[in-house]
Formats: sequence, structure tokens, C-alpha cells
Amino acid sequence: MGNRSPINTDQTSHQREAPGPRMRDSPALPFVTAADFDGLVSYEEAINALEGALRTGTATEHTPLRSRTDLPHGHLLYMPSQVDGVVGVKMASVSPTNHERGLPRIQGLVILSDSLTLRPAVIFDAAGFTVLRTAALSGLAVRHLAPADASTLVVFGAGPQARGHIEAIRAVRPLRRVIVVGRSPERARELMAWAAESGLEAEVGTPAAVGEADIVACCTSASAPLFDSASLRDDATVVAIGSHSPEAREVDTALVDRAFVTVETRASSFAEAGDIILACRDGVPADRAVDAELADVVKEPRTTVSGLHLFKGVGEAWCDVTIAALAADKLGLSVSR
Repeated sequence: MGNRSPINTDQTSHQREAPGPRMRDSPALPFVTAADFDGLVSYEEAINALEGALRTGTATEHTPLRSRTDLPHGHLLYMPSQVDGVVGVKMASVSPTNHERGLPRIQGLVILSDSLTLRPAVIFDAAGFTVLRTAALSGLAVRHLAPADASTLVVFGAGPQARGHIEAIRAVRPLRRVIVVGRSPERARELMAWAAESGLEAEVGTPAAVGEADIVACCTSASAPLFDSASLRDDATVVAIGSHSPEAREVDTALVDRAFVTVETRASSFAEAGDIILACRDGVPADRAVDAELADVVKEPRTTVSGLHLFKGVGEAWCDVTIAALAADKLGLSVSR
């Protein structure tokens, strides 16, 4: 203790006495907890908001590819975007072993700022937030790609995203039956029980169940294909959202080659989507691996086009900013637009 250099008290005193109008005039930033956000935005509202952002053309205009920092126990993501008059940045952490600790695999914060001054206006806990925005994006894809009478869903995974996808897809299609395919029999049965309590016919199944599906939702952390796409019906719709790593995928090369493939954006899919990247590595030409961006499909609906569809999402920041801005409005928090 005695060898430490003394604090410069003169400098400290000067700093304390110096006028600080910025400190006095800056109110504390509102912080929206996961509990505050829970139930605030419905899936229908979230899907409509994402659709509106894509229709304006501003959703992806100022959304660069995210930055990733790998760490010993996971990785960090830095995700900025501007949608209309709102600027936001999501700082997310991904820890694959968090389920062993009873924690979400993906955690983080979303910070919204005014686009003119870039002054922060509100901070959101991003844990439950991420579930809603990801499932809502898949719901939007299903709204524009799946047959209007699609009623049977096979969902891979039994965690929060699997449940979110059941809710989101139910908001846009007349779901009647859900088949849960999960690594953990106990968690699969729990999700099945929840789906049954919500009024759906629900059961636990195997990957072969995709042959019965109108819609397949892949909501896992798998690094290899979950099922043989040859079993899919010719009019099925598959959404794959579990991975944003170039070396991981949930669907096989044959599906990318066979289906009409829609992605968030080509830039993010060829940079991060292993489902697309690995299919190209296997010989699928790039121009056949991706047929459209979601904005294209939203602006020019393919309602008269049948066939097998795949939507691959990696979770871009414009979705977070759009949903956060909607939530801020509902909470009466001011973010200039």
C-alpha cells in the first residue's frame, strides 16, 4: 500500500469543481428490462413492423455487416443500423454453454439513438428481445412464401426460439398441428405440452416428420444438416435461423440447390450463412444458391408461385432497431425519427 503513487488531489479537485452542464443536463437513460419488454409487442405487431421497414427501403440501406470477436467461451457481436430516423446498435454475446448454467445462449443490449444528434435515448435488455425479432422475421418470410392453408409445422429445437417460432408462424398461418424434434427428450416434451395447452395438436417426433410438414422451422445450434431434404414435400417452406457462422448449417446442400432460396440480404448470407456458403462450396453456383432477398419478396409478393421454399436468416441489426423503436413508442419513450 505504501509504495503506491498518491492520487493527484489537485487535479481531482479541479475536475470536481469544473462546470459540468452536460452532466447536470443529461437525464438518466431509460433502461427497458426483459420483464418490461415481455408481452409488450405481439408477434403480429412485430411482423408488421418488419414488413413496413422493408417496404420503405430504409431497413437494410444503413445496416453494415456485423463485427465479431471470438473469445474463449463464445463470441461478441457489434451490430449497428439506421432505420428511418432511428439509429441503433446491438451489442450481443453468444455463449454456447450457457444452457448448462440456466442462462440464455444469446444476451446483450440494444441502444437506440436519435439519428440527427446520435444522442442515446434508451437501452434495452436484448435477451428476450432477440427471440421476438428472430421469430418475427421468420414469420414474415412464412407470410410471403408458404401456402395460405399451411397447417402442419415441424420445429427443430425445444428452446426459446422454437417456442417463439410456433407463436410467430401461428400469427400468419392457420397452424393446427406441431411436431417437435429436439435433442433433449425432456425439453421436447415440455414444448409439446405448452403447444398442446395453447390449443394445437402437438407431438414429439423424429427428423423423418419433415415429410408431413407444410412448414419446417430450424431453431438449433446445430453445425450439420438436421434432416434429409429429399423427404420434404414439393410445396414445403423451410426457415433456418439457428446459425450465423460460415462453418455451420442446419439444412443440406440438396435443399439449397432444389428450393427457391430467400435470404435477408445477399451480403450477409454470403458472409455468415453456412447453409449458403457450404452449399456453394459443394458446387451450387452462387446465383442459384440465392434467388431473392426478403425485401424483394415483400415488395413483389410471390402469392401465385408454388414450390419448395427456403428462407435463411442470420439476424441483421435492422430487425433489432425496428422492434426496439416500436417498443419505445409503446412505452412512450421519445426517440426522434
